[in-house]
Amino acid sequence: MKLIKGVVFAALFAAPLAGLAQDEAGSADEPAVKWERNLSLGATYRDGNTEKSLFTMNLKGERYGEHNDVIGSLYAEYGKTGTPTTPKEQTEGQVRGQTEYRHKFGDSKMFAGVFAEALNDTIKRIRFRGKVGPNVGYYFIDKDNMKLDASIGLNYVYERTASGEDTFGEYRAALNYLWNITETASYYLNLEYNANMEEFDTDNNGLLVTGVRSQIFETLSVFVELRDEYDNLPDAGVAEHNDITVLAGLSYDF
Repeated sequence: MKLIKGVVFAALFAAPLAGLAQDEAGSADEPAVKWERNLSLGATYRDGNTEKSLFTMNLKGERYGEHNDVIGSLYAEYGKTGTPTTPKEQTEGQVRGQTEYRHKFGDSKMFAGVFAEALNDTIKRIRFRGKVGPNVGYYFIDKDNMKLDASIGLNYVYERTASGEDTFGEYRAALNYLWNITETASYYLNLEYNANMEEFDTDNNGLLVTGVRSQIFETLSVFVELRDEYDNLPDAGVAEHNDITVLAGLSYDF
């Protein structure tokens, strides 16, 4: 069984490399590959009856080609909360890495690909959650100034929490929207829904990320972002289903 899993994982991660090679080896008549990379840093601090600090980092990389797209991100947050009379305790702590490879079928707006994610969440007691699986989707809008796509897929999930280890299959649906309003301002929205195949009505979770960016220098922008993470079946000891975070900070394009 371990050998089978290893072969599947190797095939899933080898497919994007083959697709990228196809783009790089394209003819001179094909459009140039477009890269977008940025690093965003955010921080909040509150002092008084409640003392709270939160620091966030989000590294994004996107590659758009004639035949293949690759989208990746690495998000991390760390925060503490306390009072003048009590010591601060950690109230935020997460690292989430995502990557998705998409192969577009000729002139069609359809695509198929592979999605992978690794997550550690200290507060939700998720020591490690890894997932990988295929998906299919459609670009409703695929322009330089606006993109809208939706996809559905299946994931193999390995999870290690405070309650123990588990493996299961998962349904996944996602929607992504990007609007470059002007040359210096943009709006984005990312929605994701996941559900355990065997208990999809009770064991499900979602992620919403939406925000605006405004360029102040050639490679520097300010941003405001809302993140809402929902878990319908949180681990024992976790009281809330929703974690909502509002961020503001600087983003550097490179």
